[in-house]
Amino acid sequence: MSIQIREIDNYFPVKTELIPLNIKLPCDIFIQENDEIKVFLKKGEYFSIEAKSTIKNKKIENLLVKNSDRKIFQNFILEFKPKDYFNNILDRYVINNEFFYKIERECLSPEIPITFTLYLNDGNNLNLLLEASEENPKKISQESISEGDILISKKDLNLYEKYLQQLIKDTKSDPIILKETTKLLLREIYSDPTNKKNLLIVGDKIDEIIEYGKVEPQALKRLLIMKKLDNYSYVHAFNVMTLCLALGLKIKLSENELRLLGLASILHDIGKTNISPIILSKIGKLTEKEFEVYKTHVIESVKIAEDLGLHKEVIDGIAHHHEKLNGTGYPFKLKGEQISFIGKIISICDAYEMLTTPKPMKYPLSPYNALMILVNDKKCYDKSLLETFIKMLGRII
Repeated sequence: MSIQIREIDNYFPVKTELIPLNIKLPCDIFIQENDEIKVFLKKGEYFSIEAKSTIKNKKIENLLVKNSDRKIFQNFILEFKPKDYFNNILDRYVINNEFFYKIERECLSPEIPITFTLYLNDGNNLNLLLEASEENPKKISQESISEGDILISKKDLNLYEKYLQQLIKDTKSDPIILKETTKLLLREIYSDPTNKKNLLIVGDKIDEIIEYGKVEPQALKRLLIMKKLDNYSYVHAFNVMTLCLALGLKIKLSENELRLLGLASILHDIGKTNISPIILSKIGKLTEKEFEVYKTHVIESVKIAEDLGLHKEVIDGIAHHHEKLNGTGYPFKLKGEQISFIGKIISICDAYEMLTTPKPMKYPLSPYNALMILVNDKKCYDKSLLETFIKMLGRII
């Protein structure tokens, strides 16, 4: 029996096979029977063969853990069954975001020793790629790395940041390094939206990206992050921001307008930090009730932006990024000129980025097919902006 939407905020599902046998449990484990949540095993008890058999006989696929115990439980599984947990698609969003960070392989220089351990995820398995430390630094060339995502442990992020700073000193300015340092900053912002210091830093990053776009529009293509199944909100936000700034430059917005657009597009989904990851990472279509919860991310984003004291144009852009010209959008059902100009830009770039993003059990659309959907929904988007967006993509994608 599926978990009801009212319970999602309190519990998250865990596949039975992920729980190791005969190991003392760090928290209570629950089951759902007849719309009722019941304690199945208490903290300190063991998941025995008999308990597993009971679950099998009841035909229960998922056990439940309280959201308040999420981190404790994740550490427990990571310690005893890291490979199984990492490769389980139901929990991949959580385990990736909590314990690993995907880096750009272009940032690995054969000239600069690495002081952190690298892992390779080939889509099926997580394997040790290179074991290194500050005491035992090692060099690596991109040619020696197989296809797949290169990951580092979250605990090594500070070492990776130092590595990037060394890379900046030893190489010429490069949009790939700018992309990576901005992505790291966005990860922090989406982890702690209340930190105003990070907003000042990201403002400087936006200015750098604007300058890149002015000098060489093709540089914006290099900034776009290619994604597989690691669809974190901050990666999506970075890509939307890149597309928005490219469009803003194309229509010759002023410096100040570009900065406001950049900040609004980077923070347009910041409210997703208050939405259950079970909804955000669900495989397949959301139920009606789940979608209603999902849509609240807009209001949550606005609240965060207001608490940060951001400019009204930034707040309006965030508030309107899911509104449609014909009034079919959400959450305010605005029409036409009721929608802010920044909101109109973000709505196009956001929709395109989502359509071309891979999702579990769903292939991404090609740029052409994604644009055809936007064109067919032309009553939803500003005609002039959409036409310029299409012409622009023809040159940078």
